[in-house]
Amino acid sequence: MNPIKTLKIGQISLDFDRDVYDRLISNYGELTEFIDRLKSFMTKVASHKDEYNINPYTDKIKRGIYILGKDDSELGIFPDSHLVLKCSQSKPLAENLRKQFYRSIQLAQNFEEQLNSDQKALLQICPVYLYVQINSPSFFFKQNLFMQRVEGDTTLGNTKSGFSGEFCEVFQIPSLEKIRTLSQFALHRYLDRDKQRQLFKIQTAYLFQRLWLKGMKIFSLNQKNILVSQDPNNGQTRYLIIDPIADYLLPISPAYNSLTLPLIG
Repeated sequence: MNPIKTLKIGQISLDFDRDVYDRLISNYGELTEFIDRLKSFMTKVASHKDEYNINPYTDKIKRGIYILGKDDSELGIFPDSHLVLKCSQSKPLAENLRKQFYRSIQLAQNFEEQLNSDQKALLQICPVYLYVQINSPSFFFKQNLFMQRVEGDTTLGNTKSGFSGEFCEVFQIPSLEKIRTLSQFALHRYLDRDKQRQLFKIQTAYLFQRLWLKGMKIFSLNQKNILVSQDPNNGQTRYLIIDPIADYLLPISPAYNSLTLPLIG
């Protein structure tokens, strides 16, 4: 079964994760009611975009991308009501959020099929629920990606110790302490010797290489788009990848991962 269900209703195009679509059909007898609620929801989000903003980084190129945190009490179709909305004004240099939705679904399937049980427990793709495109000048946001919000919003780069010992063992990645002693990264450490940033970037490049060997190339992978969370069932530290589409207007991560690859054993 196709994991994505696509609908077009008037000026609105929707791509659903299959489970979310099944919830939609179960909860709404008539799609007109859902569309009306969705329009109201998006109007409210746009009106309060500054209040809902959770993006720690500035949009320096002014591409009209917003990262918003909003709990859902209106739509009622998501597995988790704590949402992150990535919203775009569809300016010329903006990211393609539909492509990100499809890539996230594809990678989640790849992880399920190609990672072992220990790896799947520790590393996941952040769940995406719904992509909405609104072709109407009256709406501020033209593209909208609905995702699960990860508790704490902490990135790998904001931790002190990098990946957990368990994660390093399962994926065969050196700890930050070990990376400090590896001669092939001496130049990296010299150029950034007063910061931990290079250590995180190198550790992430190791994960990039491990996934590459399994046929999954995530060029955008960096210490900023790996979120750290706790499994609510057992307290285990786990990691969720967001934004799995490379940004070639700011190609730092794709270039770094590709150039570091030959140094990794």
